[in-house]
Amino acid sequence: MKREFLRGLGIDEEHIPKILDEHHDSLKEYKDSASKVTDLEAQLNTANEELSNRDKQIEELKSSTTDNEALQKQLDDYKANNDKYEETLSKVKLESAIKLAVAKDANDANDVLALLDKEGLELDGDTVKGLDDKLTALRESKPYLFESNKKTGRTPSEGGAPPKMTKSDILNIQDPKERQNAIKQNMNLFN
Repeated sequence: MKREFLRGLGIDEEHIPKILDEHHDSLKEYKDSASKVTDLEAQLNTANEELSNRDKQIEELKSSTTDNEALQKQLDDYKANNDKYEETLSKVKLESAIKLAVAKDANDANDVLALLDKEGLELDGDTVKGLDDKLTALRESKPYLFESNKKTGRTPSEGGAPPKMTKSDILNIQDPKERQNAIKQNMNLFN
């Protein structure tokens, strides 16, 4: 959504940032869902690839008519390959769980994943053991990776007596917002 579109609808300038902030917040949910779908697709593709490779291995073993030593060597090779696939699959699952855990707070979950020290992290169901400590350390060292909880909006001006303005000074202000604010502050001049 663009500012020009909202202006074209006749929305006041002061409401446009609020609308854009709300629009951005509402899209975050869809962004998180899209990230989750992508991660699940990666897991599914890895699992399907592993399954088809194992099927091929079984068929090769069934059709093989070589001697026992060759079969044993081939079986050992397949076991080693299966171990690699299982390691890759567990790594993909761990990375997906990390991405899902940081998706709401991170500006880009992939950047957080790339810079996160994964040593000592362990997948336990849907949670990652040790992730909170690692994320706390990463937030302190690289805060730009995460969204700030800073409130948006206008900061009120310092207190004190406003400068004295005359009615003609106020009417000569070119900016409509400033003029309206000056009129509100000096209503006694317009009564």
